[in-house]
Formats: sequence, structure tokens, C-alpha cells
Amino acid sequence: MPSTPAGTATVNSVGIARLAGVGRAAVSNWRRRYPDFPAPVGGTENSPLFDLAEVKEWLRKTNKLAEKETPEAAVEAVWSLLDPLRRHLDGADAVAFLGAALALRDQGFELAELSDDALGAHLLAQLGPDPDPPVLPDPAVWRRPLLEAVTRVGVLGPAPDALEHLHQRYLSSASRQLFADTPKLGALIAELAALQTGTVFDPSCGSGTLLHAMARHAPGVTLYGQDIDPAAARLARVRLQLAGADADIRVGDSLRADAFPGLAADTVVLHPPFNQTDWGFEELSFDSRWRYGTPARKEPELAWVQHALAHVRPGGTAIVVLPPAVASRGSGRRVRRELLRRGALRAVIALPTGLATPMGTPLTLWILRNPEDSTDLPGKVLLFDASDGRVDDSPESSTQPWSAVAHAITATYREFLTDPDAVAKTPGRHRAVPLADLLDEAVDVAPGRYVQRLSAGTDNLDETRSDLMRLSEDLVTSLPGLRPATGTLYQAMVTLGELSRIGGLDIVYRRSGEDPRDDEPSLPALTAEDIERDTAPSGRVRSDNNTVQLQAGDVVLPRIARRPVARVITDEQAALHSSIYLLRPNPEVVDPWFLAGFLTGSGACAAAASTSRPGVTRIAELRKVEVPRLPIAEQRAYGDAFRRLHEFRRTLRRTTEVGDRLWWLLTEGLAVGTLRPEQD
Repeated sequence: MPSTPAGTATVNSVGIARLAGVGRAAVSNWRRRYPDFPAPVGGTENSPLFDLAEVKEWLRKTNKLAEKETPEAAVEAVWSLLDPLRRHLDGADAVAFLGAALALRDQGFELAELSDDALGAHLLAQLGPDPDPPVLPDPAVWRRPLLEAVTRVGVLGPAPDALEHLHQRYLSSASRQLFADTPKLGALIAELAALQTGTVFDPSCGSGTLLHAMARHAPGVTLYGQDIDPAAARLARVRLQLAGADADIRVGDSLRADAFPGLAADTVVLHPPFNQTDWGFEELSFDSRWRYGTPARKEPELAWVQHALAHVRPGGTAIVVLPPAVASRGSGRRVRRELLRRGALRAVIALPTGLATPMGTPLTLWILRNPEDSTDLPGKVLLFDASDGRVDDSPESSTQPWSAVAHAITATYREFLTDPDAVAKTPGRHRAVPLADLLDEAVDVAPGRYVQRLSAGTDNLDETRSDLMRLSEDLVTSLPGLRPATGTLYQAMVTLGELSRIGGLDIVYRRSGEDPRDDEPSLPALTAEDIERDTAPSGRVRSDNNTVQLQAGDVVLPRIARRPVARVITDEQAALHSSIYLLRPNPEVVDPWFLAGFLTGSGACAAAASTSRPGVTRIAELRKVEVPRLPIAEQRAYGDAFRRLHEFRRTLRRTTEVGDRLWWLLTEGLAVGTLRPEQD
């Protein structure tokens, strides 16, 4: 592979796919089929890099560039413009320099008018005090692409929002090399902390996500942070500065070289590195921070827990992200015992995977208080098990969406703080456990040990059995009467474009407006995934001039789907999302259920798809899709049959859910002894 020229913005195959709005396989096909496709300018044989300008010109020339730049494409374009910086600096520093340039622009600087030396000096100053600042390469390498990135990033919104998009892109590129929290985890911790004013400290802040979440939740707080990685600390500094936060971020090893020895914060938030082998066990064995016992060599996480408590004022809160094993490992039971006995540990919450990178790592939250008076001890600890949840908000029948899980966690914890005895025990979910039950030989505080399968209630058995019987009867009655057809059924076909031309239906698109910011008015929207799963609206769109409200009788279908499917809108209160098409039939000309049924079952959409890959169909030329040309009376007969089949499918799904719940109730009851087999 050739070496990439200095100052050249490059893009890989994934980035090209994002620019064009296609799958990666399409890019591979283009490279094979088109002799004029740009040649690689760097990278490796298996992961080549292409000149971004050449690629965009080729996409534009061949009409393959997306009509309207999506946020994903904009992020990829800006990320590629940062290539010259990323070749010479840490990826975090490259994003930090972009944030510094955005901050300078917002302060009124005309970046293009600054000399190379002045621009470099101003950028470094924005990164904050640093004993070992990064060394910028020659301005000929980075100046032009950085200034172009500042201009291009404007499509992603105001500077703070734009930098957050690029921060997430950086995390996705480095997910295997670092631990990093998602904004969802940060928001949950901020809600649990419930701090409005005061000070917050994160002694292992990384690129600042937890502090950023605290600043968004309570804009008036003062933030302190420390991290051993200088590049991560610089990025945290810039992110918090753009967010308007009052932050002091320093570099160093918090356990060995505490940069804030006298700080007693109102709240400490912390996601320490897991499983450290060299955390300072020998030199810190007699450290004054170990008020609850000297951590074992293999328990660095409990050293971080005590470091956090040492920086919390009396009565203040520490919320620490830990691996599940810390709750039960034998080497840590002495420290756990003291944390419980002296009233420091208040709650342990098991979380689902996917809230921090690496995404497959399970997590728990420990909520601790610095006891004001050791004689006034809490009698219980809240244990909450949400490990079986998920971190997305797309509705599914088997598990709650993340928003519901997070709300349940915060509501239960607040109730626990008000009155621990008032928290109702919920088997499989949460329980306020008396200290006497925890202070046994193992001192195990893992939520799963106390809240799962404690008892199997029989109150709902009869109701669940009745539901299953009723649904089984509904399955039979919901099936329409159908007979084998003879002869040629459909003499003529008509395209959706022709139906639109003669007034049979309207074809409506939404080209922009998703992903509203928190401070913008928004509406629930039906997405492609909702249509495929036949679930409630899960998306959000901005409430603006582009908003299209769905109406009863509308037919919607995904632009990209794993299989052809269409849905008739009945009583859903939702707006149109850009991931779906909307057909609005004239009911005197086209029956909605007839239209949706044929679009789902006939394969017409797949036949008219412009591009596809195994298991996925992308409908780009909707007007060419054909349906049978039938009189409205026949359409309505077919439509009634399709409607009853739709009801059959929903009843079948509901029957499966109720049957599965009944299976669990019976199995659990037999296993724990609340049910017994009947005698013959």
C-alpha cells in the first residue's frame, strides 16, 4: 500500500458506506465493478484507506452520494478530516484539538486569520495547564483539515453537541483499548446522586462522561477530576469547557499521587479501572484512606471505593461502578463487612451489559454514604437486580426498555432513602435486605443472591391459566375463511406511482428532523424497527415544519427491512420517522388493509428493491412497486382477510407470552416448594 500524503483526509470502507448510506458489501462491489473507483492511498491490504475528496467526487459523479447528508455521514466526514492529527497524536487529543478550535471560534476568534504559531498556541492553551503538553506536527499537515472540520461539524448542531458526536466516534474506534461509560450510565448516576449544587469529584474521570452527565443534570455544580491518561484528561477538560461547566481536571495516578488531597466533595462518581495488577499495594499498605480495612492485593476496586469515601464529606454520597465479582470475592469480605457494619454501603445495583465499553462487561453500581454518626446505622441495604435488562429503548415483550429500567432503579432508591421499611420486596427485582442477613461468613452483597427466586407466588396462576385459555379460543376464531384459488387470479397490476398519479394514494417522505436535542420539542415517532416488530412507537423526531403526523388508515413500511412488511395505522399517536415510507390511501380507491397485506406477502417490495444483501432489502424506488389492480369491493374483501390475519398474528404472539409466563410460574413454584404435584 502507498503511504498517505501529509495533510490528506482519508476514509475507510465503513466510512464510504456511511457517506453513501449503503452497506459495506456495496463498497466492495463498487471497487470490483468500477475501474475508476479511487485507488487506496494508505492503510493495509485488508483495511485500505482512500482519499476522502476523491471518494466524495466519485460518489457525486456516479450519483451514489446520499441526497442529504445524515448525521452519521457528517460525523464520518469530520472524523476523516482529523486523520492528519490522529496519525501524529492520540485519538483523544485529535478530538480535543477539534473541541479547542470550536471553543476558540465560539469565543470570537477568526481561526483562518491567525498565524500558524498563534493558532497552535491558542489551541494548546484551551487544553488547559499540562506539564507535558502534546506536540503538534507541522501546521502544513493539520491546519487546513482542522479548519475544514470546524466548518463541517456545524451540521451536527452547536459546538457542545457536535463535539459529543465526535467523542462517541472516538470511543467506537478505541472501544477495545479503554473503559468508557455511555451517556445512559452517566444519566442514571446523575439521577441517583440527585445533586443540585455543590461539588463533584471523579478520581478516574477518563474523558469525562460521568462529570459531563453531572453537569447536564445540575449546571451549577463545581467539578473536579483526575485521570492517569493525559490525553483523556485533556479531552475531558475541553468537553466540560464547551458544556459551560466549572471544572478542574488534573493528570496523575489518583491512588499513588492524589491531586486533591484535601477535597471533601458532596458527591464522588467513579468508574475505576477493573482488575489492576499494579495499583500500589506495597507502598499504600498503611495508607490513612483504608478506614474500612486494607484492601487485598487482588482487590484494587475496594481500594478505589475507600479512596472515593475519603473524598466525600460527612453525609455525602459516592457512586462507584464495579464488576459484579467485587460483591462476593472472598478476598474482599473483611472490607465489605466493615462497609456494612459502619453504615457506609447503602445500595448495590446489578446493571445490564452495554452501558460501558467493552460492551460485554457486566457492571454493578455501589451507592455509599460517608456516615455522619456511626451510632445511627441504617438497618437495611437496597439490593436491585436489573442485570437481565437491556440498554436500548426499542419495545420488546420479553424485557423492559432501558428508560423504564432506569426509572424503576431511581424511583426505588429514592423510596428506600425516604423509608427503607416501605420498599416492597419484588422477587426477581429488588429487596431491602436487613444487615443481619448480609453479615454472615461470606458477606456476599450480590443482588442476585437475595432477590432471585426467593419465592414463587401462586396468586396469578388462575388468572394466567384463564388468559391462556381465552387466547387459545381467540386464535381459532381470528383465522379468516380461505379457500384454494383456481385459474389466473390477478389479470392486471398497477404501480404505486400510477396509483399516486390518479389520486389513489399519496406517497409521503420525511427527509430530516430526527434526533432532537434534549431542549427541543419532539414527538414520538414510528420507526422501521417498530414496524418489523409490530410494537409501539420508540423513536423521536423534532416537532418542526417537516413533521408528518400519522393518521388512521395510513400504511407504513420500512425503507430497509429484513423481510417485506407493511402496517396499517389504527390508533397509534405518532409522527413519521425518516426510516419508513408513508402511503396515505384514498379509501374510495385503495383499501389500506388490502395494500398492506399485498406489500407484506407478495414479495413486490423485494422485487422492486434497488439494492439488497443477504437477509436485508432496501426499497429505494417505491413508486415502481406493483400491487394487483382490483375493484374496491374485492380489495375490501381481501383487506378484511388480511386484517384478521394481522389479529391472528398478534393473538399468537400474546398467547406465546402468556404461555411462557405460565410455564415460569409453574416451574418456579415446583422448584421452591410453593406448588406440589397433584395425587393421581
